Amino acid sequence: MLQKLKPKAKIAFIVGLIIAFGLFFRVGLDKFFYEESDRAITPPIDAKDEADRLIQTASQNFFYHEFDQAVENYKKAIVLFERRKTFKRAARMYESIGDIYKFSGNSKEAKSAYLFAVEYQQKLQDKIGKGRAMKKIAEFHMDYSELDKAGEWFGKAIIEVKDAKPHIVKAKIFETQGHYFLKIEQISKALESFQQAKVTFDKIGYPLGYDNISPMIQKLKRQLKNNTT
Repeated sequence: MLQKLKPKAKIAFIVGLIIAFGLFFRVGLDKFFYEESDRAITPPIDAKDEADRLIQTASQNFFYHEFDQAVENYKKAIVLFERRKTFKRAARMYESIGDIYKFSGNSKEAKSAYLFAVEYQQKLQDKIGKGRAMKKIAEFHMDYSELDKAGEWFGKAIIEVKDAKPHIVKAKIFETQGHYFLKIEQISKALESFQQAKVTFDKIGYPLGYDNISPMIQKLKRQLKNNTT
């Protein structure tokens, strides 16, 4: 099947496969590490729960590039979560909808969904959730090479979570901001962001994040040292 696809279509298929697999893999990781109130990734799926079944179906829709159906199933899940007053889960669904629109190339709807997620989290007074949604917008602008806007949203996300307790979302915001600073060739600021991410990963006991970021920190330290000699 892959041999018949054009190069761009082949890449899109493989990326879709990786993301869809990740949706299921991260469920187990999340279940091991985090409580509902601090959840940084999609909550564990309960096969007996209608809303969770809709989320699972939406993931399958995404895998098969049935983007409209995926969005529709996420919206149905939102209705159920809001009916139960589990608003934090409803807010996360808008981020997922934004991800689908972004992947499918619908930039206008993607940004609209992310902005709505920010507003939703604001109403919930959830700083971690709001920071995560702001990070999504920053990444959105990075993907479209709108670097000034990306920097603005990273700054907003950092301000939002700076007083929050150590959390994987906080660490990821610092880490992604580090990549942003690398993109605009501000090495010292990139190093600072990566170091803050490393400290946060260490505090929450997340060795995968800590180990992944350590080589980058050492590389940037060497680069800065060479630049001053």
